[in-house]
Amino acid sequence: MSTLLVIAPGSDMHRDAIFNLLVAETGETLASHLCSASGYAPGDLYYNRPERIKEWAERFGEVEVKFIDETDIPEEELLRRNNAWFEALPKEEA
Repeated sequence: MSTLLVIAPGSDMHRDAIFNLLVAETGETLASHLCSASGYAPGDLYYNRPERIKEWAERFGEVEVKFIDETDIPEEELLRRNNAWFEALPKEEA
């Protein structure tokens, strides 16, 4: 079984936007990148980054990268998972 990595926003974004790559199951943010259109996002976030491919293969095993609109995960659910992941991060001591 592979780990699904989700690119958000979806594949229909055709203007400058920050695209994020998240672990679908947990909402963990792995990378962000400003792209001029969605067509560049998969390469900029994953496929053209051999260091990321290697690191995440070691961490997750086989991965699958899809835009959120190519999955059955509602955007609100991915956002909820991301918020929960963020809230669970260790807080820095003051």
